Amino acid sequence: MHPLPPHLFDEIVHKALASDLRRDILVSLSKGEKYLSELAKEIKRKPQTVDFHLKLLEEIGIIEGSWKEGKKTYRIKDKKIIEFLQERKSIPPEYRPKPPHEIILDMWQDMKKRLDKIEKQLEEINRKV
Repeated sequence: MHPLPPHLFDEIVHKALASDLRRDILVSLSKGEKYLSELAKEIKRKPQTVDFHLKLLEEIGIIEGSWKEGKKTYRIKDKKIIEFLQERKSIPPEYRPKPPHEIILDMWQDMKKRLDKIEKQLEEINRKV
């Protein structure tokens, strides 16, 4: 993984850690390399659920998997994540999942801004005509 600027690294990590499950996975992996089955047992989740989150963490480059004895093991790729977890940095509100009613309110505000903009453009067109 190419070294990322600190602000970009923090942004990616905040997004990845918006899930308590992904935090649990990373805390577990900070203790050492593990198989999917070991992780699932340790954090008391179904292997399918853990696998989904492992793929996401692998895709963004925080962990990596390698095959050993016909099984895939996972480990933390960038040790900065361990420091991040140890510092227990809080996740900024903008990266936390929003409840449905807040998503709808945000959507409405965005729609209102767009409609206001269209209305102003129509008024400007009418003045020119």
